[in-house]
This record gives sequence, C-alpha cells and structure tokens, in this order.
Amino acid sequence: MDLNVVKLRSDGTLDKLKNRLVVRGDLQKNIEEDKWSPTASFRALKMFLAHAARLKVRVRQLDFVGAFLQAKVCNRIFVIIPSYYASIFPEFKQYCGTPLRLLKAMYGMTLSGKFWYQDLLEFLVSLGFMQSTVIRCLFYQRYPDGSVIFILNYVDDMLYSGTSDQTLMAFELKLSERFNLELKGQAHWYLATRITQLASYDIILDQTRYCKAIIKKYLDSVGCKNITRKHTIPLPTDFVATSEDCSKSEEVAAELGEEFKLDYASCIGSLIYLSQTRTDIIFAVNKLARYMRKPGKIHFEALIHLLRYLRDNNDYGVRFFADYSSSPLYHHLKSHELPFDKLLVCMSDSSWNDDVDTGRSTGCFLIFYMGGLIDHSSNMPEPVALSSAEAEYNQACVATMALMHVSMALNNLNLLMRMNRDTKYLSFLIVAVLLPLVVRSKILSILDISCGAFTLSEAC
Repeated sequence: MDLNVVKLRSDGTLDKLKNRLVVRGDLQKNIEEDKWSPTASFRALKMFLAHAARLKVRVRQLDFVGAFLQAKVCNRIFVIIPSYYASIFPEFKQYCGTPLRLLKAMYGMTLSGKFWYQDLLEFLVSLGFMQSTVIRCLFYQRYPDGSVIFILNYVDDMLYSGTSDQTLMAFELKLSERFNLELKGQAHWYLATRITQLASYDIILDQTRYCKAIIKKYLDSVGCKNITRKHTIPLPTDFVATSEDCSKSEEVAAELGEEFKLDYASCIGSLIYLSQTRTDIIFAVNKLARYMRKPGKIHFEALIHLLRYLRDNNDYGVRFFADYSSSPLYHHLKSHELPFDKLLVCMSDSSWNDDVDTGRSTGCFLIFYMGGLIDHSSNMPEPVALSSAEAEYNQACVATMALMHVSMALNNLNLLMRMNRDTKYLSFLIVAVLLPLVVRSKILSILDISCGAFTLSEAC
C-alpha cells in the first residue's frame, strides 16, 4: 500500500510532500523473534545537550535519507507489489503482482527498525565507537589526539558533537560513504522540539510550536465560553482530584466530550509529551491523566483551565548553561548556603496523604545537569505513607533510582568519576538509614554522584 506524508520545517512551513510505498502491518503475523531497537528518550536528549553545553561544543544534526530502505534484510521476507502500480511505473511492470524477496527493508515492516539499528550499530562499531550500556542509542569515541565524538540517534535522525572539527569532518565523510544522508549543520529541530544554540554555548530546548499546535487543536474549538483573562497557574486553586467526580459510565463521559467538543484522552496524551520540557504542568497533567477513562465535568473544566494556562504561557523551555556559575540554580543553592559546585543535582519533595481516594502521597523530583532540568516526575509512590517523614523517604528513594540511571549513563561515558561497588552500596545504605532521621516537611537533597556520596541538607 502507499502512504502520503507531509513533512514540515521547524518554523511550521511546508517542507515537502512524500508518497511512500509501505508494507501492510496487518499481514505480518507469527513473528517470534525480538523486534526491539533502541531510540533516544527525552531524558537522553536533554543529557546529551547538557553535556555539549558543558564541553562548549556545537551540536550538529544529520538525516538518513530513507533509512529503512538502506538496511539489509536478514530474513527471508517476501512482498507483492499491487498490480495497479504497473500502469504508474511501466518500467517495473514485470515485478508487479509477483512475489518478490526483499534484499533491503521497507517502511511498515515489523523488523525494519531492528534491521536498520543493526546496520548502523555494526558500522559505528567498525569505526571504533563505543556503545553506552545504559542508553543503547548513545555512542562515543575517544581519539588518540584527545578529541571525542558523541552520537545520539533516533531511527533516521542523528545528533552528534565533538571537540575537534577535523575528527568531525572525517566522521561525516566516512558516514556519508556508507549511507545516503543529508548533513543539516547545527541542530535546531529534533523530536518536534526546537534547539537553540547561543553564542555563549548555552543551549535552550523548547516545544513552543508544539504547544501552540495543541492550543489550536483543542482549545480554539472547545465548546464553552472563551475567557481572555491571563491564567497564571496550571489548575484552579479549588480543584481537588478525586474519582468521586468521574462520570458514571464511559457513555456519559463520551457525551461530556461532545458537549465540550474536547477529546479528553487525546488531549492528555499530547500534554504528556509536552511536559517533557514543561515542568510547570507535570503535576496537573498527571492528576488529570488518572481520569481518562471516565472523566467528569470538573475534570473537563480543569483540563480547559490548563489549556488556557498554556495559551498564556506557551514559550517556556529548558536551558543548559555552559558556565554553570551563571545558572539560577547555582545562585539559588549558594544563597541558601548549600553545596553549589555540583554539576549534577537532585531535589525531591513530597506531600502527605493528599490523595482523597487512596490516601497516598504525591511526590516529585527534579534532576539538574549543567543548571538545566534533564529529568523530572510527579508521582504517588507506594506504599501508603503513615507519616510525612515516610512520604519524604519514599519519594527520595524514587528520586535516587532515577538519579542512579543518569549517573550510570554519565559514568559509562567517563564524564564523572567512577564509583566502585562498595562505595555505591554504601551510598544506598546511608540514604536508607539516615534519611528518615533528618527528613522534615521541606528538604532539599543534593546527591553528589561524582564522589559516590549523598549529602543531605535541609532547606531554609
């Protein structure tokens, strides 16, 4: 079958219209082998950009042209091109309507992503690149002259940076000899996100265009009175998330959706992706997402309030600082007499017994690298906390697990000092034993991964 694709530029204007011949997925059955292939997460993207800011290097981008079509097929796979294509492509008439064995992968195949990943991995390893054991789509290579190249790949879109222009040019040349690709210079658009690289080597990541697209799609057509006053908070001050306000059935919820002219579940899904760079809405989105199955009138109204907040505040983003001492985080820690010279910082906090339905506690954590946010979460960890101290402890454990993933990725690249096994387990022991003793209603946890120890300091 054929598929029409519209490709837009970073400014939202039309780039090109593509018609692609693809394999029908509904006819691919009984595939027992592993289909997995790694792709870059937003956390990996932010970590990659933050480290580029630290090294004061420019992040470049390239696009593999028809990536799947360049991948070798490792299995015996046959396809049939519909007969009507013979009139469109008379020079290939003999191949239409006849079973053909694929030598290269096609879009729509279940295993195309895996075949492409294996080809790219094999080539990068042959060039001497090392693959991260934590983030499998992250590669790096250190050269004899001391220069280094980092690669982050998402299917056919690759970001790369290096400390030497000569090694980067040699890498681009070798890659272009093996694959059909388009060099795009400095990265400015990746995963529907704008990347701005400043003269100071600071890097800004934002989803402003995506945010405006959400507003246009959901808010502009919503079936309620338009309120033009500026919204300064994501949720109404009197909003309490509870299942008691849910609709009695999915049919009633569907009727509410028609009344408000708003697809609740679709809107929440879009906002979840937007929250990757919008920490200010993560609490609101997670609370509203709990009621996607049978949202009530109050939930619809809260969602519309959130959309209006985004309408009035659509240009927020994340900034990574080449000079960490110029970041607001650095000055915030310094002003509170807390350790301010650590490049990797984690903060955690928790409420207690705030969920009306379950009695669980809502917690959050923020992980910063080079003064910018690389990971965050708003969640309700288990078990149910019996005290505010236990709630803080539960959330600190969740934050530590997320932080360990980040630290392992950085350690894996030798960017921070490696922790030996004894020090690593000792650090967990310190947290597990001492944290309940020092935790209070407000606590700021500075986790110094570079030396394998956790420093706990109370905020003012």
